[in-house]
Amino acid sequence: MRKLLSSFCIILCLLVLSGCNDKNIYSGIEKDNIQEISKNKNIEFVHEYKGSGNHWAAIHIVYKIEGEEKHKIKHFIKYIGGKPKPTGQISYTYETVGNSGSGSFVIEKPKDDIYSLGSTESNGAIPLIDSVIKMEITWNGNTEELELKISPEGQENKPNGE
Repeated sequence: MRKLLSSFCIILCLLVLSGCNDKNIYSGIEKDNIQEISKNKNIEFVHEYKGSGNHWAAIHIVYKIEGEEKHKIKHFIKYIGGKPKPTGQISYTYETVGNSGSGSFVIEKPKDDIYSLGSTESNGAIPLIDSVIKMEITWNGNTEELELKISPEGQENKPNGE
C-alpha cells in the first residue's frame, strides 16, 4: 500500500510539474509583455501579427496611443529551435503593404532567446487587418521564412477607417 501511495504521489507531482511548462512559443514577446502597451489605459488600437517556423517565432505589433499623431511598431523574434542556440550574425527582412525593413545583429554568447528588432513611429500606412507580413531570418548558414498574420485575439479595437 505504501509503495502504491508513493508511486501515486510521484506521478501526481510529475503531472503537475509538466503542466508548468510554457507551451506558448510567443511567451515573452506578446503585447501583454510590453509595459508601454499592457499598462497604458489610453491605447486606441493594437494589432499583433504572429508567425512561426521550426526555429523562430516573430511578432510585429502595431499600436496607437490616443491623442498621439503617430502609431508605433515594435518587432520581436524569439529562437524556439533546439540547441545549439544561434551565434554570430543574425539577419532579417520583413515586408508588408507600404512598409518593409531589414537589419542584422551579432550574438557572441547567447543568453536569451528573445531579440528586439527595434521600434518605429509613423503616421504612414498601417497594415490592414488581413495583411500578411513576410519575414525572413538568416543565421549560421540557415534561412527561415515566416508569414505573420493577425488572429482575432491579436486585434484590439480598430484604427479609424477600418
